[in-house]
Amino acid sequence: MKRDELNKKVTEELEHIPKDLKGSTQNELRMLYNLIRRRELGRNPASLAKDSLVKAIEAVKKDKPDFLAIYDREFFSV
Repeated sequence: MKRDELNKKVTEELEHIPKDLKGSTQNELRMLYNLIRRRELGRNPASLAKDSLVKAIEAVKKDKPDFLAIYDREFFSV
């Protein structure tokens, strides 16, 4: 997948994970999703957004087990 395509895809997907206040756990989720998703798309362009989201949520919950992620459940099919 070309860099421009990857950037566009990840940016569009991030629209389904709302932003929150600077430094919030929700924004940490967005950051981790961005990193994980880019890595997974680089390895396998057919990888599912849902899988990247689940990994990002699990990573956040290691430090903040009570975190309730806000995201478009219909888009991610979770």
